[in-house]
Amino acid sequence: MLNGIIGTAYVQGLQSDDLRHGVAATGKHFLGYAMSEGGRNWGSVQLGPRELREVYAEPFAAVIRNAGLATIMNSYASVDGLPCAGAPAILTALLREELGFSGTVVADYASVVMLMEYHHVAATRGEAARLALTAGLDMELPATDCYGAP
Repeated sequence: MLNGIIGTAYVQGLQSDDLRHGVAATGKHFLGYAMSEGGRNWGSVQLGPRELREVYAEPFAAVIRNAGLATIMNSYASVDGLPCAGAPAILTALLREELGFSGTVVADYASVVMLMEYHHVAATRGEAARLALTAGLDMELPATDCYGAP
């Protein structure tokens, strides 16, 4: 997402008015994706709350406000120690409550299992799923690695 103006134009040109038919645009990667340590897309991001909101959340906020963005994909990263895929402070408090996003939050590839295998905040796939679901991550992609059985 380059900025709110370009993002809004892109979403308006791509996303269908009737989401039962056509295309839903996805904003990615929420949040702080470009600032991870060592340039690793799953690395830690160290940002203060003001920079986080004014620089990194604001383009998402603009597209939510101005274009009705339908879906958002989480970042692999952790922001100040909170893995985005399992953080209610990021996906619920910031994204849904503060920014007003009411669409579907989708996982970036293996971000749910990464709560267990990389971030080490879950001991099992089931616990990783519970953390992600309660944080506000609606759909695991590309497969149901943690959201499936058991």
